[in-house]
Amino acid sequence: MFSRRRVTSMQDRLGPPRAAIAVAAGVLAGFLLATHLLPSGVALVVSNLAQLLAAGAAAATTAAHARRCSPGRLQVAWLLLACSCASWCVGQAYWTWLCARGASPFPSLADAGFLGFAVLAVLALLLHPADGGRTGLWQRVFDAVMTSAAVGLVSWETTLGAVVAADDGPDLLARALLLAYPVADVAMVVLVVVVLARTRGDRTALNLVGLGVLAQGIADSTFIYLAATSSYDGGPIDVGWLLAFLLIAVAGTCPAGTPHSDDRPRGAAPPSVPVSFLPYVPVVAAFAMVLGATFTGHPLTPGEVVVVAVVVGMLLARQYAAVRENSRLAADLAAREAELHHLAFHDSLTGLANRALFRDRLRHALQLHARDQRAVSVIFLDLDDFKVVNDTLGHGVGDTLLCRVAERIAGALRGGDTIARLGGDEFAVLLQDGGDALSTAARIADALHAPFLLAGHSLAVRASIGVGTLEPGDPSIGVDDLLARSDAAMYRAKHSGKARVISYDAGPAGPPPSLAASPAG
Repeated sequence: MFSRRRVTSMQDRLGPPRAAIAVAAGVLAGFLLATHLLPSGVALVVSNLAQLLAAGAAAATTAAHARRCSPGRLQVAWLLLACSCASWCVGQAYWTWLCARGASPFPSLADAGFLGFAVLAVLALLLHPADGGRTGLWQRVFDAVMTSAAVGLVSWETTLGAVVAADDGPDLLARALLLAYPVADVAMVVLVVVVLARTRGDRTALNLVGLGVLAQGIADSTFIYLAATSSYDGGPIDVGWLLAFLLIAVAGTCPAGTPHSDDRPRGAAPPSVPVSFLPYVPVVAAFAMVLGATFTGHPLTPGEVVVVAVVVGMLLARQYAAVRENSRLAADLAAREAELHHLAFHDSLTGLANRALFRDRLRHALQLHARDQRAVSVIFLDLDDFKVVNDTLGHGVGDTLLCRVAERIAGALRGGDTIARLGGDEFAVLLQDGGDALSTAARIADALHAPFLLAGHSLAVRASIGVGTLEPGDPSIGVDDLLARSDAAMYRAKHSGKARVISYDAGPAGPPPSLAASPAG
């Protein structure tokens, strides 16, 4: 049974504490109720104070989150986010003071704090550690360009276009600020999308920050549009800024960790929406807005046509890059599977078949013998006195000698014969589809006769060889039986003076067997 501490720890790892969510929801509900029921003057004061407190809470929780992070880019990113919230808090404090005196000038020093939030948040997102995940470099570049063009197009249709078109609107400084806000919001939204698409592991805190940035951008865009058309008088859009900092404040309460590791406990559900689809969200929004404008009788300007073409081009390029990347990954996976399959059935030192592969091929050969009466032979050989090489010259020389021995044995065989290293200095050869086993064993012995020149030494190698053959018409036997026959013949050769070839002969009447011997080489 899980302890209370274990259950609490698992819940914390899944997201922010429930208390933080409950407090944020309560503040938002109280704000909506108060601004709806209270007189406009009191509601304005409540709205300004609520935004001030939310920004202050966001600065506090994100700073605490930074302290919980390990030193590095992640900690610096959260510190910058805390500073950005603090900058907005200072701007809001000054704006609240101005409103309390009955003034609401635009621009004012409060805008320095508000823009400071955007600048520092952009830096925080740029420094947030992320990796390419399963996406290649060019695909990430296409994502950034495509997202920037799409978000910029949406901003132009909703805000920037109105600001530029308002020639008789505010003065130059005010117009510059009205342009700076949506541009900064576009940069923040684009970076959130790109960073989320590049981050693996637990993204809960980053998701909340992204939602906060999106709420901030919507509120800013609405404000800019109203200010550019001289129709802003406060009101419902203030909820966007409040919601933005409540979301960021809740994000700051999430457990600190590295974004590269998946900290979800076993059994936890993965994110419901794959982050790889995030770059498509602003594209869909941009196309929907363009189609809506077209159907309502507002044709695209040449500049908008160019931006749409860029979005489409980047979308196609992204898909091409994704296909290329997937093809590369598929090829890498196939190569890796082939490598693992080779390692599973081949000896890592000599590259020959291992015991598992040899037994599998021998089983198949015995099935063919039972069905088609094909001859099957197993040649089993063990190097004589190989331990002396390891003991006197070292295992490195011994391993090299085994590889050279494997090469000579293979050179004495036909192309269809199977040679395997069964372990240590033991080798086995499978002959099927014809071929005289004793002649083959003699060729192997002759191939080993010439000395091996290794590490400045001339090494004479001999082998004790046993042969087990199942002729056409012989009763069928199992894999272990035929291996046992050749193994018994090899040990008889070893005990008969070594460097010999001995054939196992069951005789016409079956066991007991006789052993026919001949010298090896």
